Amino acid sequence: MSRNPRRLADPIRLIVSVEREVAEAVDALMEQGRYHRHRNRTEFVRLAIERELVRCQSDDFDGP
Repeated sequence: MSRNPRRLADPIRLIVSVEREVAEAVDALMEQGRYHRHRNRTEFVRLAIERELVRCQSDDFDGP
C-alpha cells in the first residue's frame, strides 16, 4: 500500500459520506496539530482505509 499519496501508481477517486459529527471530530483532531498534522481529510481517510485493510486481513481477525 502506498505511503505517499502523491505517488499513487493507479489512483481511483472514492466519494465517502459520513455524519457531520464524524467530519467535525476529524477536523478537530487535525486542528490539535499533534499526530494528525497533515490537516487533510482525504489523507486521514486513506490512512484509515489502509489500516482497516491490514487489520481485517490479519490471521487473528474474528470479524466486527
